[in-house]
Amino acid sequence: MNAVAAEDFTLDYIFESLNALPSFPKVVQKAMKLLDDPETTMEQLAEVLKYDQALTANILRLTNSAHFGISRQVTSLETALALLGQQQIRQVLIASASMPFLSKDTEGYNMQAADLWAHGMGCAIISEVVAARCGFSEPAVLFTAALLHDIGKTVMHLYVGPRIREIVTRANTGDVTFTEAEWAVLGGDHAVIGSDILRKWEFPPDIVRAVRNHHDPDLYMHDDLSAMLAISDIFAVQMGIGVGVDGFRYKIHPELPARLGMDQHSIHQCMLDGYSAYRKAADLLNLVEES
Repeated sequence: MNAVAAEDFTLDYIFESLNALPSFPKVVQKAMKLLDDPETTMEQLAEVLKYDQALTANILRLTNSAHFGISRQVTSLETALALLGQQQIRQVLIASASMPFLSKDTEGYNMQAADLWAHGMGCAIISEVVAARCGFSEPAVLFTAALLHDIGKTVMHLYVGPRIREIVTRANTGDVTFTEAEWAVLGGDHAVIGSDILRKWEFPPDIVRAVRNHHDPDLYMHDDLSAMLAISDIFAVQMGIGVGVDGFRYKIHPELPARLGMDQHSIHQCMLDGYSAYRKAADLLNLVEES
């Protein structure tokens, strides 16, 4: 897709452009449904996945990263699935399938391909720490939402780019956030577009909702998953992980940490643990540069 003329900057046009976006791999969606069935065997799962060679290659690359803690080199899909826990399998599948979408330049946000992947993966890794701190029982769900929370930027940057100065000027000179400036100039923002992409890709409604809500305090304060995603994103931005031109131009609800049962000490501990986990996952972050 190429940048369009100024007269095409309407929300309807942006939504129509999503029809040209490639679909999320159906084999991964099928595999995720199999994982929901407790009777599914690893052999059945491997049978579904093995014919997608690119996906299998990414699964093996991710499985062999330090983040997933496998002590020996894994060279077969069946072995990878056998050694990973179910939550880790979900994470590896989503990350493997998402890599081609998140390894693109988003020039409108002043982000290179490695930046979008680093921010998504960084936010996902930090979300594991947040999930543990909050006692959340489905960390793979939060991991998925965190990894894909900025997927809307892959489309929006085509429209933000030519008018980025106007948006940044509004965000700098007016009492508005980057999101509010996007809405004023373009009639939409990357969170709304991202949620629509995930809806088209048939992701669960709770993940779609969290991606939609993650920059809107009025929405994320009323939903656990959205609130955890919002604070994971905030931590990633404060650490400077894959930050674009919009990075520090968002409002944070002052009661968000308390909403999640966090005090100043636990915030600092989450950030320390999250940054440590992120640093240990350096090989994961380099996968985009190697591909």
